[in-house]
Amino acid sequence: MFKKLVVLGMLTLPGIAHAAALMGFADSIMIMGEAGHDYQEVMMNYSPVVGHAFGIEHMRMEDKDGMQMSISAINYTGLLQRWNMKGGQANLWFMGGVGHAYGDGDEGFAYTPSVQFDYETTRLYFLGKLRMMRGPDMNFDSASVQGGFSFYETGFDETQPWFVVEARTMRNMEPGFQVTPALRLINKDYFLELGVSNPFDGEYRTPRINFMFVF
Repeated sequence: MFKKLVVLGMLTLPGIAHAAALMGFADSIMIMGEAGHDYQEVMMNYSPVVGHAFGIEHMRMEDKDGMQMSISAINYTGLLQRWNMKGGQANLWFMGGVGHAYGDGDEGFAYTPSVQFDYETTRLYFLGKLRMMRGPDMNFDSASVQGGFSFYETGFDETQPWFVVEARTMRNMEPGFQVTPALRLINKDYFLELGVSNPFDGEYRTPRINFMFVF
């Protein structure tokens, strides 16, 4: 069980999230991303030691007025604190990027700091995240919470299915508040999540995909 909790600790996401997962094991490369109707993101990082990773990220947003903007940045991810508990694990993360914003509006310096708290067992999962995404005349700050459960217990080398629901609010988006139920598949080497945002709202119902691969 301890090995699986370590893997789950590495695989906590935006979302999805923004995730996806935040980093892999020592001396690993991680590629993660999210693809939705009005927001797409891809990030790659390298973790030289456990708890620290450096990489690059690119994100594209379309605001409620139809303006398209992008941010390309270098980033750092750090594990601020980890709590190992009987049957579970909690983590506090910092992730931040600095780079260039461009698109239909003004272009210039951009920054993307965030903090994330997550708690997981082999059967239950919770996450809360605050993130700033700022550039010239650009504000896509977001706040999100996720909760979910696994359908059954699996072995360390097996893929485990989860049901997860995310509620996220993001400035200058339409709609600004989105709820996304999703099926999540977690393995020690990959993460895949397929969901539908606003499933009961025909005007704003859109598919969303999150993914992560560790090498």
